Amino acid sequence: MNMKLFAGTLGTAVVLALTAQAEPSRALVAGTGASALVDARAAGAEAAKLAKTALGGESPKLIVVFAARKQLTPELVSGVAEVFEKALISGCEGYAPLTAAGNFADQGHEIKSGVTVLALGGKADMKLVADVVRKEDGKDGFAACGRRIGEQLKAAVDAASGSKLIFTFGNQHVGSNQPYVEALLKTLGGNVPVVGAAAGGGSAKEIVKGEVVTGANVAVLITGGFKLGVGLSGGNGDLVAKAGESLTKAVKAQPGKPALVLVFDCGGRRGELFKQKKLADEFAQMLAIAPEVPLFGFYGGGEIGTAALADPAKGVGFSVASAALFVE
Repeated sequence: MNMKLFAGTLGTAVVLALTAQAEPSRALVAGTGASALVDARAAGAEAAKLAKTALGGESPKLIVVFAARKQLTPELVSGVAEVFEKALISGCEGYAPLTAAGNFADQGHEIKSGVTVLALGGKADMKLVADVVRKEDGKDGFAACGRRIGEQLKAAVDAASGSKLIFTFGNQHVGSNQPYVEALLKTLGGNVPVVGAAAGGGSAKEIVKGEVVTGANVAVLITGGFKLGVGLSGGNGDLVAKAGESLTKAVKAQPGKPALVLVFDCGGRRGELFKQKKLADEFAQMLAIAPEVPLFGFYGGGEIGTAALADPAKGVGFSVASAALFVE
């Protein structure tokens, strides 16, 4: 994997967080934090501290970071590592991250400063693997990457009891996300729900276990005693309503309030919503559907999701893919 270094910048902004339900006996506990600080290290530290507080004393098993492109740097990782163990940290860049604290609507289509952190703990098992799209695989590069990730996850998928979810991010942009997810599912030999989005093309940056890289795909397998709802909606028309369709299907799939909702929105949709002056409206719709619930995701370059648990996941564009995890 190729390392890339970028310089940070300075500035201040409002910092927000959402406190999650944090009961150590639960199958899954989530805490999120968000920062609009311009300095990457400071933003990472602020968002991580808020996520840790929201986790409520639960020991973290996984830390995921989504950030504006210019802020996805080793300095950002260093800031998050002031709070959490570096080896637990993975993530990627995108047009804009998203939590229940906001979707950085005031910065427009592709933001310059915005960092979000998700801390996950609880009884659920979490296995993170990664692989790169290799030049030697040629046109089969994305499918080959999906196969290799599937091979790394297969034993854990086969051994798991309870619900299963894979959430994935990185170098799987629209047009390439379908062969990637098809090969992943074929290798696993079953219909495991998958949700996620693309950081962008091959030059986009990812974080894999504390290291900044390019060209990588990351997949997290979460298994255990939780229930799942999924949603996928796309196409033209009322873009705010389309987002509502995806989230409503996921959030209303089970009774009660989710412990976490993962939301992966399209960067092209974000650009169109910005033109229509409806970015804030889309976010308000999300909050209305999932009030006081940890939301986490980003606006990327291609989405992976499924409209129903019985259907295989697919790679799409100009869509919103979501998954809600419920615990008793």
